[in-house]
Amino acid sequence: MNTAMTEEILRQEEQLVDAKRTLDLDALNRIYADELLMTGVLGEPTCTKAAILDEAKRGIAQRESAAASGQDFETSCNNEDVTVTTHGETAIVNYRFVVKFTGPNVDVHRRYRTTNVWIKRDGRWQIVAAHTAFVLDAKQAAMLTGEAQS
Repeated sequence: MNTAMTEEILRQEEQLVDAKRTLDLDALNRIYADELLMTGVLGEPTCTKAAILDEAKRGIAQRESAAASGQDFETSCNNEDVTVTTHGETAIVNYRFVVKFTGPNVDVHRRYRTTNVWIKRDGRWQIVAAHTAFVLDAKQAAMLTGEAQS
């Protein structure tokens, strides 16, 4: 394992989580490759870089609207259980992405399992492929397997 490359990728992932938290359009544009292929939590359709940037713009508008109305929202997001595998100028990162959003009448806590494929080209790292899935809590998982009690 290339320790220096792993540390470099972990720094890139920190920049990504910061960009997601702050909805930094310039950073998201730089981090995601133009030809990004991403499978989101719903499976279909495959997301593009443009779709991710559009979602961030909607998030910015929602934050601005909430701030203008005097509503106070708190957002946190972080990566847990991070694993990095490197292969030449390619790195694969897998982690649990935890998002919390609280405010008036809102208390959202979501966990996702994410895999990002990073490629280094022209001296910089970019995500070229990604997959994100919901991580179910025990009650949700029991419902899917038919083990939940009514």
